[in-house]
Amino acid sequence: MNILSSLRLLLWLFKLPDLSRARASNRKIVFSTIRRLRIAIAWLAVAVVVGMLGYRIVEGSSWFDSYYMSLITLSTVGFGEVIPLSQEGRVFTSFLVLFNLGLFTFSVSTIFSIFADAEIRHIFMELNIMDRINELNGHTIICGFGRHGGEVCNELQKQKTSFVIIESDPKRVHWLEQESDYLFIEGDATEDFILENAGIKQAGTLILTLPEIANNLSGVITARSINPQIKIIARATKPADELKLYRAGADHVVLPERIGGFFMANLAKRPDLIEYISLLANMQPHDLVLEEIPVIEIRKDYRGLSLEELSFTAQELPPIVAVRYPNGRFELHPATSTILDSDLCILVLGSPKQIKLFRENKR
Repeated sequence: MNILSSLRLLLWLFKLPDLSRARASNRKIVFSTIRRLRIAIAWLAVAVVVGMLGYRIVEGSSWFDSYYMSLITLSTVGFGEVIPLSQEGRVFTSFLVLFNLGLFTFSVSTIFSIFADAEIRHIFMELNIMDRINELNGHTIICGFGRHGGEVCNELQKQKTSFVIIESDPKRVHWLEQESDYLFIEGDATEDFILENAGIKQAGTLILTLPEIANNLSGVITARSINPQIKIIARATKPADELKLYRAGADHVVLPERIGGFFMANLAKRPDLIEYISLLANMQPHDLVLEEIPVIEIRKDYRGLSLEELSFTAQELPPIVAVRYPNGRFELHPATSTILDSDLCILVLGSPKQIKLFRENKR
């Protein structure tokens, strides 16, 4: 490594990371740590340079031999002398050892203690996660990693959709940190600062699964004020809370008890219907899925065609069972004359391999 590369490495060690999105308490710890690291490295460098200059002046040795002699003397590794020492050189060495032994030990121990500190590693892990979140676009934010939030994460992971979790419970945060590879932010999901750290400004969807309706309401209002275009899905525990969440700005409200009751009641009388719904919702392992695809995302040569023309152009494509128009209206079994305009969304039923044909070029 040449002198220029060494200087670049030293400057990189002294570089201050971006702490604009870190909590105030964490910023103080990081600033303190970086200050300690800089002081330790600076004193370490000073000790080596003083020894190197001393051997250069006293013994007239080369720069590299002087540097090497200074390093092995200060570190007390016990190697032999690389240059023959005169009486003056030995006197200088004795003073160098006595004067710098404690300083060298302090510097090395400080550096190792910083990298071994669990709190520091946790903070830098958070900063690394926030850097990864900053690269996301159109992702989903899940507020709350309880029973419902965990199931949401499992389903999104199956769909290979990027998501970020916001959780405040220490036990759940510890599990996320130690047992999972999920991106997560520790904090209150109703705070602007935490939502912004989770990438609310560039996110596509926000899912609120918090147990308290007040927190879900606050989360809806806060998120809508930061990103008016984001899709918000909120959980409600009582029917009376459903209207409140819609008024606050939620696009969809889910009552788990209502859905559970529907499934259990119909399993008793119409089990085949529930099996079919589970099939369409991808809730069971199988090779048939119902996929929603915006026309803007399908192959360019398919756009603008009628369904009849599409069936002649690509006979291997799976059937389009429904079309959703820009106003939200669905048309089941759309007519063959329906044109695949870019503002439509199609619902396709087929195997994952077949559905990929809509997005991929033929080979």
